[in-house]
Amino acid sequence: MRNLKINIDKMIRLRGVAFVLAATTLTVGLSGCGKKAECDIKGSHAHLYTNESGYVRYIDKEYLSYEGYERQDDYVNLSKDEVELCRFEDKKDLLRIDENIEVIEAIQNQNQDYIEYRYAYTYLMPIPHYIRTGKTSTMYFTYIPTTHYSWTSDPNHSRLTGEQRRCHHVYQAYNVVVDENGKYVLVPSEFVDNIFDLNGEYTYIKEDFCKVIDAEYGYDLDYEDGVEDDPSLIQDDELTDNNDVTQSNTEYSSLEKPKKLVKILT
Repeated sequence: MRNLKINIDKMIRLRGVAFVLAATTLTVGLSGCGKKAECDIKGSHAHLYTNESGYVRYIDKEYLSYEGYERQDDYVNLSKDEVELCRFEDKKDLLRIDENIEVIEAIQNQNQDYIEYRYAYTYLMPIPHYIRTGKTSTMYFTYIPTTHYSWTSDPNHSRLTGEQRRCHHVYQAYNVVVDENGKYVLVPSEFVDNIFDLNGEYTYIKEDFCKVIDAEYGYDLDYEDGVEDDPSLIQDDELTDNNDVTQSNTEYSSLEKPKKLVKILT
């Protein structure tokens, strides 16, 4: 089967393999999902599968379609140990780097740094109050302007704060080793700027092998309070001078309209 350890020279010699194999995709309709394919090959083997993104994998399955991948005509014979490794690769959704060089390079080339801008948005946060008179409970709300923050790539956003950050892609690969119990174990690499800088020490990726970080500080990007999608957003000029309570005394009986509270709070 394919050797676990590869090196950059071998990677370079294999350039073009992934693209050629992906181009041989077997045309299968949606009705083929989950259906077994005819196969006259004797002994243990794994078929080549490709997906729409151009990734290729060898999987010991006989389905026409399998988890977004379509079966091809190519296959490799497997020894007993190779069957176990192949199944481990499948279980962990691993893709071999040497079989997917062109796809990886294309993704890295298109993942250029970009700028995001911080913006502020304000909405009226409802504060519930309860008054109990005898057996009757009454609920009313006061509304307090609350400012939250998030990030956008639109430099013309109407609520920009003047803060910005450069967003940078980093990549992670994996190696498969055998532990003291004879079991396959997945070992992740550190995140790097270029997956090929790992020099063949790590031989696998997953489809989501990249993430975006703050280029200056190295932090994973967070979006603070989320995106500006609250229907109760208000404009800054609608706030009172002291940012105090702006609305009050909206009264509901907790027995008559219990769903109104949920609607207002969400």
